[in-house]
Amino acid sequence: MLHDSTRRGRPKGTGIDDSDRIARLDELLRIRPDLRPTTAIRLMGYSDPSAIRRLRDKYKIFAVSTRAGLLKEFAANNPSAAIRPAEPLQTASPLTQLR
Repeated sequence: MLHDSTRRGRPKGTGIDDSDRIARLDELLRIRPDLRPTTAIRLMGYSDPSAIRRLRDKYKIFAVSTRAGLLKEFAANNPSAAIRPAEPLQTASPLTQLR
């Protein structure tokens, strides 16, 4: 007989739908790539540390899933463009640099 263990601590997630805020944050970061996510969130008018943390963490998940989706889409549309590991850099010997 299996027993469901009771969860301890605070439940995961707030249930707040931040999809519109995340979309605005993504657009702001696309327009101004010099900004960090936390700075962009503050520019959007949020000052509560827990709201900033929540939005930053949700944006990080959104960005990773978006990049993964774009890579899959690119690979599906371009089968001949296989992703190759980077080739090692060729460095000149110290003696040839002195000449």
